[in-house]
Amino acid sequence: MGEWIRKSAAPHDAVHVVQGKASGMGSGTEFSDNRPEAEALRQMKSMAENSPRMVAQREAQAPINRTGLPDSLKAGVESLSGMSLDHVQVHYNSSAPAQLNAHAYAQGSDIHLAPGQEHHLPHEAWHVVQQAQGRVQPTMQMKTGVPINDDTGLEREADEMGAKALASGQSAPAQMAGPGHALDDDELIQRKIGRKS
Repeated sequence: MGEWIRKSAAPHDAVHVVQGKASGMGSGTEFSDNRPEAEALRQMKSMAENSPRMVAQREAQAPINRTGLPDSLKAGVESLSGMSLDHVQVHYNSSAPAQLNAHAYAQGSDIHLAPGQEHHLPHEAWHVVQQAQGRVQPTMQMKTGVPINDDTGLEREADEMGAKALASGQSAPAQMAGPGHALDDDELIQRKIGRKS
């Protein structure tokens, strides 16, 4: 009447699955092995997986974000641009923007934020993408000789894409390209100017 087939799982698995065909039971119904031996194996497996050594090993293998960008913003920009931002470095509470009459600026892979100007970070992160894609050329020059780009189209794009990146930051990036730079990192600057907030 009833036909029982025992499927043997790999020796390292703690739970053996039993599938049954019997009247009143659907094909492929699965049961857990609740024998004391199986429970003991499950407990030993759990202890091994959660041992301090294994936990430390998993943490060591996890990628660490050393850019200064919040993880969600970094993920959002990477997802939208298809470009890795692992090379970016954020300089918080920087005095450098004041020297350029700005609240924040992006120069190559460096983002400088004046004190209290962290809300400009999504905008500046997108400027890093624009520069890496080679789409940014100087439009003016400071008295000190520093080339500046103040293209309104790129500024508007940085506002829009920075906001999208911030909103979509929880999704994982699909495929990353490495960083690319049309100009040397220390040449061109894109800055955020305007009223202080």
